[in-house]
Amino acid sequence: MISRLTNVISLPPRSDRLQCCSGWARQGDECLIPICEGNFTCKENEVCVRPHECRCRHGYFGATCDMKCPFKFWGPDCKGKCDCHPNGRCDDVTGACTCNPNRWGPNCERACGCQRGQCNQETGACTCYTGYWGPQCSNNCFCRVNSMCDVGTGQCHCNPGWYGRNCGAKCACNASPCDQLSGRCKCRERLWGTHCEHKCQCLYGRCNPADGSCTCKPGFRGKFCRETCPAGFYGQNCRNRCGHCKGQQPCMVAEGHCIACESGWNGTRCDQTCTPGFFGENCMDVCPTCKDGHFCNRIDGKCPHCNPGWMGDRCEVKCPNGTYGENCVNDCNSCFNGMCHFATGNCLCNPGFSGAYCNVSCSAGQYGLNCTQTCSCHDNNCNIVTGACNLQPNQRMGVMAAGVLVTCLLLLSLLGCCCVCRQNDPEKRSKRRLCGGFTRISSKLPRIPLRRQKLPKVVVSHHDPENTFNCSFIEPPSAVEQPTASGSSRASFSSVETTEDGHVYAIIIILLCPKYTA
Repeated sequence: MISRLTNVISLPPRSDRLQCCSGWARQGDECLIPICEGNFTCKENEVCVRPHECRCRHGYFGATCDMKCPFKFWGPDCKGKCDCHPNGRCDDVTGACTCNPNRWGPNCERACGCQRGQCNQETGACTCYTGYWGPQCSNNCFCRVNSMCDVGTGQCHCNPGWYGRNCGAKCACNASPCDQLSGRCKCRERLWGTHCEHKCQCLYGRCNPADGSCTCKPGFRGKFCRETCPAGFYGQNCRNRCGHCKGQQPCMVAEGHCIACESGWNGTRCDQTCTPGFFGENCMDVCPTCKDGHFCNRIDGKCPHCNPGWMGDRCEVKCPNGTYGENCVNDCNSCFNGMCHFATGNCLCNPGFSGAYCNVSCSAGQYGLNCTQTCSCHDNNCNIVTGACNLQPNQRMGVMAAGVLVTCLLLLSLLGCCCVCRQNDPEKRSKRRLCGGFTRISSKLPRIPLRRQKLPKVVVSHHDPENTFNCSFIEPPSAVEQPTASGSSRASFSSVETTEDGHVYAIIIILLCPKYTA
């Protein structure tokens, strides 16, 4: 920030534009370039160092900067001393040395050892003159005019078209090079023979330089390499079969590459199967999760193996009723009172039955799934499915008799209610006659033994909304029906109840007589 504000008059608020002081020019984000203008313009060998102030450029000195620095000096006003002197010259700006011939080193302090050549000023290595060789170029070359001397070994290397120890013999190879020692021809491409005198007849291949036989390029075959590989083959002499290219298209005859692969294959030649867990064209699709960890088919993605009891492309369909096992191909055995398990084929029995084919009913005292539950009824006589207690024949007759008696009671009650309503004193007379009549009737009803059969109690009850008496017979009522808005008579039935001694009566009768009117 300090350097940014050097030679700056002001920094306008909310602006990045600088305003430089007089005599300074902007350079990037700073004002660092001095300006020498007008009468203070610098001359040819001068540079502006401050506003309106010039000095001699490096390598010059004097009042008008018109004299070059002596060899021993360099830099501004020639004040820098040159360390290269007298074996070299310093650069006017940097002071770097340029050594005189046959001198080398940072300050040109070392002498070259090259007798007939020049040395590198940094490393001192020799570069020999023509005709000499060796580390210090001290050895003479004895190569003829048609050769070049190796500066490292002194050996002669023949120029192209010449051979022999002294490169004195000319090659006879139809403009092709020859071996520098033996003169044997190295035929150029498309030529063959001892002197490279024959043209090659191989269309897509190269000739043997000795006999002219063809070596075909990959993808071609035949004596002269003019036949392309037949469909489905590729490579050297068409020996390789193509991979699984899409749509049975032929592969590239040279390298066997396919444009696209059939489902289940990948690779440039479509010769690699999909990695387990992938399928489809170029193996780009991810397999569904098949049952039991099996991988899907690499071509269509279907699950080849499902757990017993399942089927479908992705093993997501449960075996339909009547079949079981792998791919649901097995038919179930006859399960008379149940259904077979979709995976194992074993019969799953309905409640109340057991056995391999669900054809055995639960024995006395047992009920439920696989007959594993125990009855709690008298004489262990219960329903094999639900466990509800079954009625004995004499108990069924008793229930029927109770139903007939209750019906008679209902009719008598309705008749008695009508009689009461005709009396002058309905409250007293109805209470006396009705209750007395019910008492005589109830005393003659038999008690029916229905132990633990959970049948409803029989309770006869009368209720008048205007009269306060409430006479009950046989058993005290568990509930009393409220009168309807019309005041009509009606009967209702209680819920199921059981007594400790087992003696019960079925159905509660509630009588609602209409209000007496004079």
